[in-house]
Amino acid sequence: MTDSRAGVGRNNSRIVSRRSALLISGAIVVVLVVLLAVLAWQWRVSVTDSATERSRDELRNDAGKVVAQVFSVDTATWQADRTRARGLVGGEFAARYASELTRPPADGARSIVWTPEAVGIVDAGPDSGDVLIRAKIVTTPAVASAGAPITERSSVTARFDKADDHWLLTRVEVIS
Repeated sequence: MTDSRAGVGRNNSRIVSRRSALLISGAIVVVLVVLLAVLAWQWRVSVTDSATERSRDELRNDAGKVVAQVFSVDTATWQADRTRARGLVGGEFAARYASELTRPPADGARSIVWTPEAVGIVDAGPDSGDVLIRAKIVTTPAVASAGAPITERSSVTARFDKADDHWLLTRVEVIS
């Protein structure tokens, strides 16, 4: 005589094994999917952080030079100066000051030269940044008898946006 319960027990253990295997396989798939999602997110954060750091370095190096080129002008070269300046601006700044960037220096000035003394990054992202610039501004009178050049210092905040791998000045606000 054979015990019919023994066969039933073997079938149950086999079903439990299959269920366990499916559950374990499902859990492994879920863990792998979550792991891949976390890795993709970390990679994206790393790429963004790297691009932001590169933007900070570029702005630290280029922002003062761009502002100096936009605001410096000489009566002997004013048309070339203004053409160069128009290529360095964009957005709100270009729209607001388009007519100013077609004129020679103000009456009574032979030249206006901006020299950046300090550049600090206020905020930066991969494609934009806000910068604080301290500059020395030397205005040379058109006539030598009008007096010595006037030297001033000014601080401005400037907004830059990246376009075609170079920075455009898109906003300026004079602080002092």
